[in-house]
Amino acid sequence: MTLSRASVRARVRAGVRGRVCHRVRHKLRKMLPAAVLLAQVPVLAGAEHPLPDPDLSRLEPAVRAKLGDARQALLDAIDDPDIDAQKRSRLYGHTGKLFHAHDAYAVAEVCYRNAAALDAGELRWPYTLGFLYQDTGRFEEAKEQYRRVLELEPAHAFAQLRLAQVHLDLGEWDDAALFYERVERVLDQPDLGAAAHAGLGRIALARGDQAAAVEHYEAALELQPEARRLHVPLGQAYRGLGNMELARKHLEQASNVKLRVFDPILDDVGSLSVSSAMFLTAGAQALKAERFDKAERAFRGAIAVHPENHRAHLNLAVVLTQRGALEEAEVSAREALRLRPDYYFAYFNLGTIYEARGQLGEASGYYRRALEGNPDEVKFNYRLGGLLMRTEEYAAAAERLRVVVELAPAFVQARYLEALAHIALGSAATARDLLEGALEINPEQLTLMSPLARLLATSKPIATGDARRALVLARALIERQNSLDDGETLAMALAAAERFEEAALIQLQVIEAARHQDLEELLQHLEYNLERYRSNRPSDRPWPDGGSAVEGSGEEVEEYRDRGDPKL
Repeated sequence: MTLSRASVRARVRAGVRGRVCHRVRHKLRKMLPAAVLLAQVPVLAGAEHPLPDPDLSRLEPAVRAKLGDARQALLDAIDDPDIDAQKRSRLYGHTGKLFHAHDAYAVAEVCYRNAAALDAGELRWPYTLGFLYQDTGRFEEAKEQYRRVLELEPAHAFAQLRLAQVHLDLGEWDDAALFYERVERVLDQPDLGAAAHAGLGRIALARGDQAAAVEHYEAALELQPEARRLHVPLGQAYRGLGNMELARKHLEQASNVKLRVFDPILDDVGSLSVSSAMFLTAGAQALKAERFDKAERAFRGAIAVHPENHRAHLNLAVVLTQRGALEEAEVSAREALRLRPDYYFAYFNLGTIYEARGQLGEASGYYRRALEGNPDEVKFNYRLGGLLMRTEEYAAAAERLRVVVELAPAFVQARYLEALAHIALGSAATARDLLEGALEINPEQLTLMSPLARLLATSKPIATGDARRALVLARALIERQNSLDDGETLAMALAAAERFEEAALIQLQVIEAARHQDLEELLQHLEYNLERYRSNRPSDRPWPDGGSAVEGSGEEVEEYRDRGDPKL
């Protein structure tokens, strides 16, 4: 399971104890209107606490029915005098998990309290109650419950881990470090070790000890390499040490995949949900991880629970498009539009479906319809710009991609495509400036290097600085991927630097490789440049006649991958 729910976990400003952060206060304020569902329950000593009768009207019908039935079943069972205390405890505990899974915290709290009171030797219920308190920002009460677990089982690693997290969220770094160090010693569970190192890394960063932070985050990633979100703080730590190369390397590897720990007590809480919102969340996570089978099951589950959920239909369409089931995808996207006619993400996804079919005119129409409703959506603009490149409407493509760059200046792929559009329009100087700007943002982006090197190497006249820059870029390409295209680029750069013999030698090797690969259509261009190098002249054709860097750009540039409706 995920170590903490980002939507509800509180964070505290460094060094400030006991202050619940704005995010948790905001969530709790949002939850308070559902008064009975989320009100705190007074602590009663002795007898079992009475079970609240929550207002479930805000919930989906399937959820409402399941929770209502579960509450009534519990009431019927606890009225039976033949049920012993341990069985009553289990009934309360399992019912509490069901309500907890649907964020009905008040009922879940009472159930956990009663379960713990009826079976004082069972640690599951104080542990789960502690998590509920931690989940809703009631940190001191969470501490109390986790300590109770440790009284029952002093070496309980999960309770120590969660107690460490509570202390960390309160800014109590020394106490947090103490418990993280205990968890780190649990050698037979790598996920626990990863979590402990991540926590210690966070403490080290907060204290300004960048070297210790690097050590802990590296150890965490070694134990759980898939937790790619950890590359962000690791990159920040390297930046603090002044190692910009490693900082950039790790930041480039970062993604939204969180560190995960299998918790045998809590992992079944989420599985009890029948809420479409829970299915949507699970589906979104699976879609980001490109686990399309799991995502499809989750979105179909959301639709089964709530057939009128337009987002579930749209996200199912996205998954089906990724899997190539375009007919089914169109049906789902149109159902989303039927349920909500102004749903611009549905128009966009219809555009992706028609583009996948090769019906580019229809796709363009749907993208433009999506932009009518949301002209500042980056991926709407980018996808239309890419489509205009495919239909060779380069002026319109350049204009559309300029909008993307203005909206998202760090979107390197958009800058790249904009540069290709200007190359196709014959505006080499503009393209050079765009590619240089993109490389300033991401100096390691190999895709940008080849067209820039070729433009510099074939400029008229060729400045000494341009030739030197082209050669640096071409050598970087050869060192890292060494393709036929890169060899040709290196030959151009050598000729631009007036190193014609070396250029001719490289060009001969490129020609031989092209013949071996049966690239007959390329040979005339390659031999044309070879003759220029032999006569001590640089190339004046960065690409073959009738071609440009635009050709094949769909494979070279990473698409802005559609992840469905982000408002899940």
